[in-house]
Amino acid sequence: MSALTNSDRKPARRSGGAVKATLVLALILTVSLAVFALQNTVHTTINFVGWNFDVAQGVALLGAAGVGAVIALVVSAAIRLRRAVR
Repeated sequence: MSALTNSDRKPARRSGGAVKATLVLALILTVSLAVFALQNTVHTTINFVGWNFDVAQGVALLGAAGVGAVIALVVSAAIRLRRAVR
């Protein structure tokens, strides 16, 4: 018997319906994020480590969510890498 290596495996293909559904979901999410940012236009001052930002409230919240998502991705990648090394 021969073991398959990563280079021998073919990447999984998505069906046309799944790709369309993913694109529609991404479009809906993008539109709803734009509407959220446009509806929350009250300017607020953010103080962070000596920096002062005057931005719209919606932009600040979306930025905080983006930073949180990046932190979550970095932590989950580190955990997956640690498990793969074991």
